[in-house]
Amino acid sequence: MNWKDWSNVTFSERYHLPERSGIYVIVDINDYVWYVGQATNLKNRWASRTHHRYPQLIRSNRKLRHRIYWQEVPLNCLNEREKYYINLFQPELNGCKVKRYLPKQPQIEREIKRLLKVLNKPTMLFPVIRSVVAGEYKDEEGITCILVIININDEQIISNSTRKRYANEVKKAWDYYKTYCGKDEQQYSQVWVTTYNLNICKFEFVIADWEFFQYLEDNADARTQYLEEVEIFSEKVKALKNLDIFEKLSLKEEYSYINYDGKKSLTTAAYIRYRRPLLNCITAIIS
Repeated sequence: MNWKDWSNVTFSERYHLPERSGIYVIVDINDYVWYVGQATNLKNRWASRTHHRYPQLIRSNRKLRHRIYWQEVPLNCLNEREKYYINLFQPELNGCKVKRYLPKQPQIEREIKRLLKVLNKPTMLFPVIRSVVAGEYKDEEGITCILVIININDEQIISNSTRKRYANEVKKAWDYYKTYCGKDEQQYSQVWVTTYNLNICKFEFVIADWEFFQYLEDNADARTQYLEEVEIFSEKVKALKNLDIFEKLSLKEEYSYINYDGKKSLTTAAYIRYRRPLLNCITAIIS
């Protein structure tokens, strides 16, 4: 995120801001952007306690340790640049009512915690293993991606989250991208991967064959060999501690049928196999 290259001060030292026009962003210790604004004079905007967001931010500053990052921008460009960075960073406080307190966590973080909790709650069909964190890897842009394997019955849970009318920030966090998993585009159709994007990482949700979950459900020794419990955003989840399970099961990478344009259809197992060389088991706790 390019705001990290900007000049910055701690929230308590905001009186050191320059007397220049510019764009500023309020960022917490977790690199979450809470607010984007503009000022004809950055120091005057923040040196006093008149900013409408000051009461919210000062109450949470001890815990979140806010910093003000700023970039000098000419007066005639302030509106354009502010709009650009609001669209880019999608800060939670822009465009919402001023409340007395900040939420303990950003809305997009609360939603991923909710999803992780739901996807690890046992059901009648999956009393032991409902979802599994396959691991993490760095994508081409250096972003940490956490790969989560879900069963097809829970696809609707993800779909419902992407359409939440009351949570605009959550809807904006969802995205999709297509990949051919390194295979010939003339012979294969793409796989669509559903992603949930936070400031610090990105979650990818893929659906595994029934065989994957059934093997772990029915085999206690396999669960001991391949699974462990870790915490992600303080939620306990099942995660793989041994990636050899993918070689052992040899999950099908393509369907037997040919689609409407004469191409073979790839399964999500093909995507998992495609990412396998980059994939590492999650060992650290993400909080």
